Amino acid sequence: MAAKDYGTAHLYGITGTVASASVQDFSLDEELANKATTEDETGNVIERRSDDITKTGSITIKIRTAYTVPAAGDILTYNSVKYEITKVGRAEKNKDFRMITLSLVTSEFITLP
Repeated sequence: MAAKDYGTAHLYGITGTVASASVQDFSLDEELANKATTEDETGNVIERRSDDITKTGSITIKIRTAYTVPAAGDILTYNSVKYEITKVGRAEKNKDFRMITLSLVTSEFITLP
């Protein structure tokens, strides 16, 4: 039976996929890495410049049998965006699936391979 929705429509679930893994959680923050301001003689900010959008976040996945765990410095493509992996965390429990959490970063002016 297909899912039925009633009431206000909201977006559901996770948008991207990772080959040979099941995405459990994805979070992403976006901030300007290059910020500068100009103040006048009385100390009031009269100009603000912002540049270099940098995105940092993490993705948590359940590992399938064919998945190869990446290393820090490797590139991960998720939802058509390339990220550099900065940290790899593992979690293994009795009676549960193996999971890894990858910390990610990408910057506006860096072209990843």
